[in-house]
Amino acid sequence: MQNNNVKISVIMPVYNVANYLDKAIRSVLDQTFTEFELIIVNDGSTDATKNICEKFTESDDRIKLINQENAGAHRARNVAIDLSVGEYICFFDGDDYIDKDMLSDLYSLITKYQCDLAISGFNINTYYNDSDYVVYKYTPVVGTDDVMVFHNKTDFRKSAYLNFDKNMFYPPWNKLFSSSYIKNNKIYFPITYRDDFPFVLEVIKDIENVLFTKNTYYNFIRKRADSETQKYVANLYEKREEEHSKLLNLYEHWGLTDDINSIEMISRRYIDRIIECIVNLFNKNCTLSKTEKIDCIKKYIETDNFNSSIKYAKPKKLYLKLMYLPLQMKSTQICYLMGKFINFIKTKNIKIFSSLKTYR
Repeated sequence: MQNNNVKISVIMPVYNVANYLDKAIRSVLDQTFTEFELIIVNDGSTDATKNICEKFTESDDRIKLINQENAGAHRARNVAIDLSVGEYICFFDGDDYIDKDMLSDLYSLITKYQCDLAISGFNINTYYNDSDYVVYKYTPVVGTDDVMVFHNKTDFRKSAYLNFDKNMFYPPWNKLFSSSYIKNNKIYFPITYRDDFPFVLEVIKDIENVLFTKNTYYNFIRKRADSETQKYVANLYEKREEEHSKLLNLYEHWGLTDDINSIEMISRRYIDRIIECIVNLFNKNCTLSKTEKIDCIKKYIETDNFNSSIKYAKPKKLYLKLMYLPLQMKSTQICYLMGKFINFIKTKNIKIFSSLKTYR
């Protein structure tokens, strides 16, 4: 395809996703919108991923394949950003798939309303085995209409807490970005754990023209057996502190550190992640002793971040209010028992755990 015919650059980093890749690529090629390029960056895969990509490349000239040594998804995406020629960019993971109207609908909306960012709903398909799965649908707050549009920073920023609560700002793949906005502002994926969120924060930092649509197009596939959420992360607490700092910096930049709705959202998000860090200590791969785990919990609940957050956070569900109690009491022993119990539920009945986590 000639460069002047490319309206959207679809960027797909892939690493050892041979079992999912055929469906992923076909879902892009089968779009009702055809004026796109698909940039696939093979990040040093050791399975059949490269061969599958090459077969598709031979049959469709809209596909560009880049092979690189394993350097992580962040670098793969950044390489593709620099090579992209589309007016707009969307990101796509090689083990997911998209509905056939995603590119067409988002392109129509973003051009109609002259925005730099379009954000849609998405589905998380949680598989417990090959045939047993649940679809959790995430949709943004859009008011009474199907679409909500912002053309000034103040309105967007003051209402952003609503869609942080709806998980709209965490992934990059439920969005269509203006390529010129990304490139002119030199926004790239940082080298950090779970780089998606910091990237999106940088995009929305000074953005003015944004739209939300309640339609869902992107299908994120989560295999519970090998999900990241099932793994032990040794430095999870440090990473969550880093994320919290970035979010606080964003709201300070926005001048909303006194906005009660925004501060409540940030505080509740922080406390929820402290609970996550406590539960992480009871993962079967954590080798810390009981004393060391209690010391970690004590460290988590004695910081200034914790003290300010527990003061303003208002959990919405009864079970969360009960989980907050030992934190409010600052009882390391009860927090220890709580973390152990939650991990037991997570291990023995992942369906209940997933449902509670999704609808918290």
